[in-house]
Amino acid sequence: MVINSYNKGFNWVEGHNGVLRRGLAGQVDFSFYYLDYKRLSKKDCDLRVAEVRSAVDREKPDLVVVTDDYALKTFGQFLVDRGIPVVFLGINGNARGYVDNIHKITGVFERPLVKRSVAYLAEIIGPGKYIVLMDDSLSARVFVRESLHGQMNLAVAGARARIKLVKNFNDWKEMVKNARKDGYSCILVGTYHVFRDDQGRHISSIDVIKWTSRHAPVPVFGLWDLSVGKGMAIGGYVVSGVAQGREALKIVKKVLAGEKVENIQPVIGKNGVLLFSSPEMKRWNISLPQSLTSKGFLIKIIR
Repeated sequence: MVINSYNKGFNWVEGHNGVLRRGLAGQVDFSFYYLDYKRLSKKDCDLRVAEVRSAVDREKPDLVVVTDDYALKTFGQFLVDRGIPVVFLGINGNARGYVDNIHKITGVFERPLVKRSVAYLAEIIGPGKYIVLMDDSLSARVFVRESLHGQMNLAVAGARARIKLVKNFNDWKEMVKNARKDGYSCILVGTYHVFRDDQGRHISSIDVIKWTSRHAPVPVFGLWDLSVGKGMAIGGYVVSGVAQGREALKIVKKVLAGEKVENIQPVIGKNGVLLFSSPEMKRWNISLPQSLTSKGFLIKIIR
């Protein structure tokens, strides 16, 4: 069983689910569940959680993969109490905060490297003042606490980056439109998936990043691969759902082969990739410096 924090069709989710599905094809019977917690109201999300808990008790899976922090927070202890092996992926937080006995779970931590991203951007657009925008969500707050140790201001390679957790899309728009006036030379986008309109309806993450790209007075870069593409972010040092899925798949295969979860150490996902959009690079007249292209980094350019 795979329990996803987010919705079916979300690029990040499709990435890791696809890897698991292909990697275990013909070896297991799958069931996929989607908590959709970033789009549903709290009431509807609680109902979805109850439905999935009933499905766990009904299906009695031999192994459960939980993806991203909300699923582990909501289901980790529930599954451990039932003696079901748990493999996680996409986790930003400290697993100790989600499960009493962390030796009963294992998996892959997600650690987008903001400092390294800023260092690479300093080589591409030069040192300056950057703003890192994230929604004020569980994922973002945990990321700042665990990966940045609560730091909201970073100084790397001659660049200064300020982290901003944004509560709603209107505030996000204002920060984007005022970026140049506020002295920023680029925008680095993190999470932006929980915004709602004035009627309480979820705003598509694709709409958010496309609006940001279209209205930003300075170049826009990303921390996740799903934000990069034509009409979206120019690029960046990104992590991907596919990479998380590949690491999780290795662990899942070990568990299915009989290895005990408590004997498998959790891992931190492999380093990201420098991913760029050719149309956006052309639109902003940005080219990659030799300092990056000559170092043997994995660089991928998409059209």
